[in-house]
Amino acid sequence: MANTKKKSASKGGKKTRKAKPSRARAASKPKARAKSGSGSTLEALARTIVRVTSLPTFPLRELYTEDCVSEEATGDVARGIAGLEEKLARWEQMQAGTKWKPRNVWCKGNTICIEWDATVQLRDGRTVALREIGVHEIRGGKIAAERFYYNPMQLAPPQ
Repeated sequence: MANTKKKSASKGGKKTRKAKPSRARAASKPKARAKSGSGSTLEALARTIVRVTSLPTFPLRELYTEDCVSEEATGDVARGIAGLEEKLARWEQMQAGTKWKPRNVWCKGNTICIEWDATVQLRDGRTVALREIGVHEIRGGKIAAERFYYNPMQLAPPQ
């Protein structure tokens, strides 16, 4: 039986065989995600959320739709930009500084999910390690709805 693999010349005059990948192996390789389209836009927004979370001022109007809804683990719900501004003011009154570190970030469809590790300096002098999951639903490139999951008792005043 004749060898059907093509030979190609390499440097130094030696001939080497260049094997073609088998169809089964080629089909099993995952395809690279395209760099354009909604996937990369969603990922860019996720990177922006991670970056601005640690800034002293949070650009609400750039990131949220006018009719957004934000639900906390406590059951509190903020509606619209004005509601988010009130929520952010309450957060600022409660804490004196927070360091946020993203543990995991997932993007799929129209949703960004971020798992956070935070160190919260509360105004009562306590330092609290807080783990939180934020689920952000995106519409038109902005956050339209979000839910936060964490243990609210960690932030409650001591009994």
